[in-house]
Amino acid sequence: MKGDVKQPPAPRAGLQQDHGSTVDRGAVPADRKGRAVSPRPPGNGAGTSPCRFSLATALLICLCLVPIVSAQLDTFHMRDGSVLAGNIVSETADMYRTVIQTPTAPMMTNVPVRAVRYVVYGTAQKARANLDLDRVARVLNARDTATVRFLPTEAFGEAVQEAVQSARSRIWILAYFISGGSHETIQAIYNTVREKARAGMDTLVISEFGKGTPMPIRNATLNYANTLEEDGVTVRFIQEYRTMHKKVILVDQDKVLLGSANLTGVGVSYSDEFSVLIQSEPFIRQMEADINRILKKSMSVEELDY
Repeated sequence: MKGDVKQPPAPRAGLQQDHGSTVDRGAVPADRKGRAVSPRPPGNGAGTSPCRFSLATALLICLCLVPIVSAQLDTFHMRDGSVLAGNIVSETADMYRTVIQTPTAPMMTNVPVRAVRYVVYGTAQKARANLDLDRVARVLNARDTATVRFLPTEAFGEAVQEAVQSARSRIWILAYFISGGSHETIQAIYNTVREKARAGMDTLVISEFGKGTPMPIRNATLNYANTLEEDGVTVRFIQEYRTMHKKVILVDQDKVLLGSANLTGVGVSYSDEFSVLIQSEPFIRQMEADINRILKKSMSVEELDY
């Protein structure tokens, strides 16, 4: 009948009308031509939302930085007296590219080389790589291994004290200037040397007494040398046109300390010094030969010209 109005068929259960296309909830969606399509979240069209992309990027960055931050830290001793800890990632002639830990997150920064006194690497492997020690060893044809400990001012005095206290056979000292003074560390060092000498240990001190050395230094050295000899320490002097400016302490057959510091209170406390402790039998033998060479041309107190 013309007056009849046809109603559209009722949608089947589970189906909804969507702008002329029918989508079955739970079924695979289809486009307007009936082709199956994969469900895709709104976003950048690549199947990854901006939020997920940012999270993945942040996670990747964190995974890269965690091994750096969790590793044993390298330590910068700065020229202004401060200390900075971090992980050195790379080095140039001007900068240390370093990751440091801030209160909120790791941060990459540049540490100027000119602002740094010295660096202590967190591991021996890192020091070996960054200082190119393997290549240096090949160039020098070095076959022996050595342990080297870097000693700034105060650490040098502590290391000397520990070394002489543990000495078993000998303590040989080359020093431009010797003086007991009132400094606690120096007193402890020389008191131990005296005790070892009285017990019969081979203890030797060779110091400078040339005419180019200021008279106050020569007089102080001579006065203190007399007190050491009273306790059995062998004391000798170098009096030549060339100044004997070496600072070397040889202990037993396996330790040698050398560097810029005099064995005085100033040398282990107030001055800006740098020394090393080396444990290497071949190097010890070389130092022993050098000290014996100097000993042969040394003089006793009675032979000095003053």
